[in-house]
Amino acid sequence: MKYEMKIEFKDDEQLKNVIDQSYFHDGNNGKLIGKKSYVSINEENPLFIAFRGLNNATIKLINEKLIEGSLRCVVDESQNSINLYPINNYCIIENQKYSFY
Repeated sequence: MKYEMKIEFKDDEQLKNVIDQSYFHDGNNGKLIGKKSYVSINEENPLFIAFRGLNNATIKLINEKLIEGSLRCVVDESQNSINLYPINNYCIIENQKYSFY
């Protein structure tokens, strides 16, 4: 894909939980576990409109408090919600921020 949408994601708690579940659950040391955890965006969230129609597209989430750089995700669109699944292979923690590779 030539272009990827980059979105500022401000729900720190949900983002941190998804990163921890996707990369560090059960003693996993930063390798992506799979599609077990995702960021969920419902119709009430203003970002729902931005992701609508982007099924299977890759996007980048940024959050200056939690992430150094960006987190790549694939969009999975269903009728009433949009799920963003992390797709970076590795995550490390540097200076109390997550970095993805």
